[in-house]
Amino acid sequence: MASPSMTYVFSQEQHGHLIPYIAALHASCITLDHMVGPFLPPLTNEKLLPWWKERIAEAVGGTRVIVLLLPEATLGKKPLGTDLRGLAMLKLSESETGSFRGHIDAVLVDRRHRRQGGAKALVAALEYEAAKRGRSLLLVDAETDSVAELVFKKLGYIEIGKVPHFSRALSNGKKGETFFYKEFLPSST
Repeated sequence: MASPSMTYVFSQEQHGHLIPYIAALHASCITLDHMVGPFLPPLTNEKLLPWWKERIAEAVGGTRVIVLLLPEATLGKKPLGTDLRGLAMLKLSESETGSFRGHIDAVLVDRRHRRQGGAKALVAALEYEAAKRGRSLLLVDAETDSVAELVFKKLGYIEIGKVPHFSRALSNGKKGETFFYKEFLPSST
């Protein structure tokens, strides 16, 4: 049985060395799970690493929140790359009229650590971080008929609708996407 997991907000100092492992987790979700993402195989470091470095720069700049799922035992220590169990990202709206919104644009859990509550913990951490930053509306989309779609429904996200043929799939076909939202009160802290 794996040790308990905890969520940690990405810190360049504490977690910057994990970028290649983050890219590898992303790649495995695309290639092994056929997750629809920003890339189609074949995947290379030349594609993934610059993309992730941009996401990290957004997190450092305050327009994105990245939460990592790591063993509880890494608390206060620099985790090893093999400690990475999952991650989730929240893009914060930069518009004045949308300053209360955020968009969850990734929830990735390593295959070896699924069905242990990791996705739920990651989304809860993003919701907490969003509320802390004055966000009261979160948006998310998930591939139609996927595990992710079911997870967001179970977590109280309300379906807005479905768009068929939304993303390219590995088999040269297209996959549908389901869109959700969730409203809550921002934190007073």
